[in-house]
Amino acid sequence: MTLGISALKAAPEAIAVLISQLFARFPFGMLSIAFIIHIQAVTGSYAIAGIALGAQTIGASISGPLLARLMADFGIRRVVILSTLTTSLALLGLAFVEPEPIWLISLALLVGFSSPPIQPAARSIYPQVTPKKLMPALFSLDATSQEIIWVLGPLVATLVAASFGNVPMMITVAVIQVLGTIWFLLNKSVGSIKIPKNNNVLGKALRNPRVAAATVLGLLFVGSFAGVEVGAVALFGKTLAGVMFAVFSLGSIFGGLFLAPRFKGSNALTIFSAVTLLGYSAILVAPQEPVWVGLCLFVAGIGVAPTLGTFSLMIATGTSGSETVEAYGWTTTGQLVGFSAGSALAGISIDIVDPTAAILVSVVFGAFTVIAALLISRTSKKD
Repeated sequence: MTLGISALKAAPEAIAVLISQLFARFPFGMLSIAFIIHIQAVTGSYAIAGIALGAQTIGASISGPLLARLMADFGIRRVVILSTLTTSLALLGLAFVEPEPIWLISLALLVGFSSPPIQPAARSIYPQVTPKKLMPALFSLDATSQEIIWVLGPLVATLVAASFGNVPMMITVAVIQVLGTIWFLLNKSVGSIKIPKNNNVLGKALRNPRVAAATVLGLLFVGSFAGVEVGAVALFGKTLAGVMFAVFSLGSIFGGLFLAPRFKGSNALTIFSAVTLLGYSAILVAPQEPVWVGLCLFVAGIGVAPTLGTFSLMIATGTSGSETVEAYGWTTTGQLVGFSAGSALAGISIDIVDPTAAILVSVVFGAFTVIAALLISRTSKKD
């Protein structure tokens, strides 16, 4: 935590960007549960809700690298403004459109495709406004602090839905998206810093072993989140599920502050992801008991922030110049593809089997994450 405070003192512009991008990305913490609650309520199907959520993440995964490159061509502000307006209108469309699956899934795809590239923009700005020696501390602080999104986001979504209904919840998401983006764009560095243009063929960044590894690992790791999110709503209802997501994120904050600083080197990523897998697996002991599930999610969360922080550091230390922003776009794409696949599989599993089957989706994705991390760590040792 001392390093985080040092970064705050020595890199004030980076911290200003970090704080504002948290608010601009706050709707991302609300979207998963908001989609599940709203679409399941209007269609009566968890499968449709899971597929729509999957469509949203597929759209975002496609647009990630594209919007990242466009920011280099047209500037951060222009791209973020246009994408924010499109996403907000699509969210409002979801709230008021006829509850036909084709319309809901199409609008969800548009929400994803136009998702503002806030995180790639912020992480491309950090190295230009932060002393190099503080970069690891900044990325650790970034990964830990963004868990605020996942603590408060689900709670806000479920509270608004419970108090006012599904439609006001969707409107709230759209309004927060607009206000958060405005705050982010007001940062001086957002307008003054130029992202280097990338003249390479789209996808060349994936030839970098670190980028490829971070992308695959992110796909598997974030894919594991989907099962517990969709499964918790089906098992316990939207309000209690929102509390559980908050507990999951509190575990992540704890892990970012106390676990991450204690493990370094090539084995750290395997340890972090194994902790998350342990928490998922333990849920299966008593999946109907909310207290037990909450405790297990806290344990699973302990590995989240350290793992995500390691992914970001892999890109920051393994790329440079114009490659960096596209690399972040691809890692975001990998994570979104994973969440998309996990959401669809979890929703279908609930409709075909039962809510507990969704937890198995998380366990499977988590197990493959640990295996991949172990293989990558052994490869890095040989190199």
